[in-house]
Amino acid sequence: MAEYRIDDLAQAAGTTTRNVRAYQEKGLLPTPTRRSGRALIYDETHLARLRIIDALLQRGFTIAHIADFITSWETGKDLTEILGLQSAVTATWGKSEAPVEIPRELIDTFFGETEDHPVDRDQLARLEELGLVRLHGDTAELTRPDLLETFASLSSYGFRLPGIIDLHAAIVDRLEDIARLMVVAAKDHIVDQHGPGWLPDSDAEVAATAEMLTHLRDLGVRAVRDSLDQALDKVLESELGAYLEMAARKRGAQG
Repeated sequence: MAEYRIDDLAQAAGTTTRNVRAYQEKGLLPTPTRRSGRALIYDETHLARLRIIDALLQRGFTIAHIADFITSWETGKDLTEILGLQSAVTATWGKSEAPVEIPRELIDTFFGETEDHPVDRDQLARLEELGLVRLHGDTAELTRPDLLETFASLSSYGFRLPGIIDLHAAIVDRLEDIARLMVVAAKDHIVDQHGPGWLPDSDAEVAATAEMLTHLRDLGVRAVRDSLDQALDKVLESELGAYLEMAARKRGAQG
């Protein structure tokens, strides 16, 4: 575990030594128990805590609320959970597909929703149905942090969560149709080659069948990715052209 003197800790956290001392005085940051001479020695847990504090301050939480939140969240929690929360709050959680558990009271903040448009039960239920969230009492487990980071990013452009969920669900439906085509093609091939009800009965046949299925999967993934890229370019060009034509006519009428 990395070690920091107070200046190094403040620099790593993107804050000031003055803030570090102030957070210690307010009980937000535990005072280190280790010293090197007269200097206090901080570690990764202090850095993680500072990032939580900074992220929550940027999202409008007060020092008092942060103190209450951290105290209640840490009660009975281990270091792994605290670091996981830090990753979620500071938006580094999208770098890993490991699930991240957060307090349900922060759901609105993470998805960019406001008090006027909170994340309601129906939206949470849909996210859970889509396998993106698992609800556990007072916490919510984000099972696809990379994807949900994109959800949150779109909110900054004015997209509302219900619309993003609808779009994602529609995409998933179409992808399931494609997956069914691929699996049925694999099944039909096996039947054509070996007859109905055939199962591999040797290591060589198991390996060969697994390799065939892997190649078929790669075909599906590459076909979807490459074809989607091409389709997006084609549709974007068409839609953008139509939009610019409409905009030109509108400006011409105003002129």
